[in-house]
Amino acid sequence: MLKKYHRLWVTISLLTIFVPPAAISQVQERPPTVGTAGSDRRYQVGPGDLLDIRVFREQALTREVRVSDLGRIRLPFLDEIDAACLTEAELAGVIAEKYRRFVRNPQVDVFVKEYNSQPVSVIGSVTRPGRIQLQRRVRLLELISFAGGPAPQAGEDIHVIRAADRHSCQAGDESAAEAAPGGQRFYSYKLRDLLAGAAEANIVVEPSDIVSLPPANQVFVTGTVVRPGPLTMPGRMTLVQAISMAGGFAQYAERKKVRLIRLQPGSNTHVERIVNIEEIEKRRGEDIVLLPNDVIDVPGSRGIARTLVQMFAQTAAQLPLYVLY
Repeated sequence: MLKKYHRLWVTISLLTIFVPPAAISQVQERPPTVGTAGSDRRYQVGPGDLLDIRVFREQALTREVRVSDLGRIRLPFLDEIDAACLTEAELAGVIAEKYRRFVRNPQVDVFVKEYNSQPVSVIGSVTRPGRIQLQRRVRLLELISFAGGPAPQAGEDIHVIRAADRHSCQAGDESAAEAAPGGQRFYSYKLRDLLAGAAEANIVVEPSDIVSLPPANQVFVTGTVVRPGPLTMPGRMTLVQAISMAGGFAQYAERKKVRLIRLQPGSNTHVERIVNIEEIEKRRGEDIVLLPNDVIDVPGSRGIARTLVQMFAQTAAQLPLYVLY
């Protein structure tokens, strides 16, 4: 037992001799580093934020200050302090260190009273489009959920527009970015990938980002169908599919004379084409692939329409006549 204690004492002595005290001091006094996007989810102060700075037992030094556009604040007896990209605790530590010249062992607390430095905008086909102030690190899927989720008319793509020259406290993901005019970055993802939780689509949102969900392409079905109106194109859509999505043909529809009205690409000229749906259903004709903004007009039978007009005219003639004075 004595031999074991002797060997332990010798080991401690050798460590004391060969490890310099300065090295131990440097390890203990190393200041904390500012958290990165992957390691620190706390809010980082930015321009426009209103801060409540409290110095314990020093009422004259306690006040509210707003962070300038350059990310700095001014306090009594101190030069300007760089506050941007620091958390509340980190900024409190910086202020306390600077006040040691005037106050013995200062105790400083910093609270963000108004969040104004991290706005993002969500526009397009979402339930609640608008401007949102971030108060912590947020990913794209959570932001879309906060905006109410995609609207029924949302398309297949989701875009993120980001200012390339904007100062950021976080290292953005540039993997899917493309250069855009005006010094901006343009990101494009598939909405289905984002909703499925794909990591490559669920990027970290940065302040001043503009998130856009463009509406899906549409075609318009009018005339003698069950549910006339606009239809969202989920992707490839044919003429027969569009009529089916509109509820199918209503009674007295002219299946042989369906009109397809299409805007000529690159011009304001509309081209009209008469299509016989019965021939397509019998596989004697090819179903037409639709383009965005195509108009499908299903006419009704003229003979039936004439009969209905005559019937209503006869009924109206038998109604009593009232004279108003």
